[in-house]
Amino acid sequence: MITSEKDIALVSHEFTDGDDLGAMLSVIEMLRELGIAATPIARGGVPDNLIFLPGSHSVLDSPPKKEFCLIVFFGCGQFSRPGFPDWNVSKSKILNIDHHKSNELFGDVNLVDEKASAVCELVYELFLQMNAKITKSMAINLLTGIFTDTGGFRHANTSSRVLEIAADLVRKGARIDRIAEHSFGKSNVSKLHAWGMALDNIKFDSEKKMIYTIVTEEELEKLGATPDDLDGIASILSTVPEAKFAMLLRQRGDEVRGSLRSEQYHGIDVSEIARSYGGGGHKLAAGFKFKGKLEHLPQGWKIT
Repeated sequence: MITSEKDIALVSHEFTDGDDLGAMLSVIEMLRELGIAATPIARGGVPDNLIFLPGSHSVLDSPPKKEFCLIVFFGCGQFSRPGFPDWNVSKSKILNIDHHKSNELFGDVNLVDEKASAVCELVYELFLQMNAKITKSMAINLLTGIFTDTGGFRHANTSSRVLEIAADLVRKGARIDRIAEHSFGKSNVSKLHAWGMALDNIKFDSEKKMIYTIVTEEELEKLGATPDDLDGIASILSTVPEAKFAMLLRQRGDEVRGSLRSEQYHGIDVSEIARSYGGGGHKLAAGFKFKGKLEHLPQGWKIT
């Protein structure tokens, strides 16, 4: 299917991450080797910590005004996840590549496996089936996706197969130390202040066994920080033994976004919680969003 098309768009979920961007960029290079041009798209562009990925400069933040024969979705549990409600794709075939349990299987072809650690793992296996050569730059992109979606090989989705794939990608030229430095290691003053604010706002709900924090848009603006600066907070909160799951609420424009995390031994499926708010994800990592505004009042927080 993928090699027979002329005009191809590759699209990530909005505000892309290392896994979906890495998968998208590696597929672009594979298509280029086949003589097929493709257009990569991600609403919000490329986050600063992922600009190091080979090919990231080619990503558009909105779809061009043209029709595509084929659109490949990466990491989108729902058709609406790219965040382009006015994009008319009715004449396009859809290839849906994902590893979220909550995926709605909206594609003409669905390559969805919730047992995979990352979309990049699925793409790697696809490349093997196609006998496609994995170059150094493709290896960097693929390993970044696997590294970030396994939490640096710390999460329960780090299987023996994942480690075998990672070893192969390292042999092909990817460096875990550089990927770790860019993905998790670099900070700035505004990000540290944002984390300090989030940690200062922590609350614990003893009835729900939930630890949570909320940061408003106004708080971030005062710190010169962005919503992306809070990435990783929910994972830190989920390590508190008394809590069965953690939640971070933050503002992005006119949307409230929630990030949910848990640990394997708690027996909580946070994707079920996310689905109740129209979101989705994995058993231990999920998210949701809805229209609204966070306000920090003396007695607590309010959503309007």
